Amino acid sequence: MNRFFTPFVGLKYNEGICGKKTLVIGASFYCNKTDCKFFGECTNPVNKDSSKFDKECLYPETDEKQLRYYPKAAIEQKYRAYQNFAKFIQTFSGQEDYYTTWNRMAYTNYLQFFSPTIQTRKEYLSNRDFEALKETIVELKPNVVIVWGVVTIQEIRDNEILNPYIYDRDKLKETEYYVCHMRIPEVGHEIALINCYHPSSPIWYSDLEKLTKYTKQVLGN
Repeated sequence: MNRFFTPFVGLKYNEGICGKKTLVIGASFYCNKTDCKFFGECTNPVNKDSSKFDKECLYPETDEKQLRYYPKAAIEQKYRAYQNFAKFIQTFSGQEDYYTTWNRMAYTNYLQFFSPTIQTRKEYLSNRDFEALKETIVELKPNVVIVWGVVTIQEIRDNEILNPYIYDRDKLKETEYYVCHMRIPEVGHEIALINCYHPSSPIWYSDLEKLTKYTKQVLGN
């Protein structure tokens, strides 16, 4: 298995958003605990592997005390990006509560180790991250995958060698590069791939009108 982080899967994931199972892919988890004796190795962008410290971390911030469950912990901590995204999804789900909204989705990050910087840099990415994403998609079989951030979507959508499953790259212009589709044999149905700016970015707010337009088309709402 290439995956390190265990995805958060909401209790109502199978009910989804507008009846469609929705998987959200963030960019990376950032560690700022520079005083931790494990920091240098755990966040090493060359080795790209935090798994050694799964149970050794001094600041796990998860109920399970394991780093692999950080997707769930990040949602529970209600960081601004997660609040912004929940408010966006509420326009489709009709849910008013933050946790109820997230419980209709699944979530994990693309980068499979803890980043030493807030910004997700291209050199941090590896083929392992895409293989981990594929494992999650095959497991959860979403109808819709929403990807946060420019660096991640460029890797997932634009790398034809890494991701041969996208069959309509030539039609991206029709949706202003917001939507394309994948077919992964193990899944058995078409998957819509939606791109958005990272919800913590200032650009997020200026992008909402177009993002809403194309998400509405995908969700049929």
